[in-house]
Amino acid sequence: MFGFGRKPGANAVTARGEIAHVDFGLQNVDKHGQTRAANYTVGVQVFPDGAAPFLASIKVKLRGTAGPMIGEETWVRYQPNDRARIDFDRDRIRVRAYDRVRANPGLKIVVDTLYTHGDPPVSVIATAR
Repeated sequence: MFGFGRKPGANAVTARGEIAHVDFGLQNVDKHGQTRAANYTVGVQVFPDGAAPFLASIKVKLRGTAGPMIGEETWVRYQPNDRARIDFDRDRIRVRAYDRVRANPGLKIVVDTLYTHGDPPVSVIATAR
């Protein structure tokens, strides 16, 4: 699940975050011009329990899923003593996405499709578009 050699490790903590900045990088397209994968550098404002918020950056390549947007809720894992080693907690994001399905059953087909095709989303609201 973790990439780019930035694994937070077994002692990582989970915290809620908000997408603060998105840089769109290179795209891989097919012969019809359809995007198959896109690279992003995502700035996340992290809100740890009992500590001051901080801004972290994560590079991610997404295939066949909704890209991150500023203001969206996300969840991250990080080492409290090394905040540079951070990554999306996609299991927690999935739980929150299905929480939204319980509140709005019409989203079920969207959420199921995103988790069936492509990479898991990196934010919760992306599943509700």
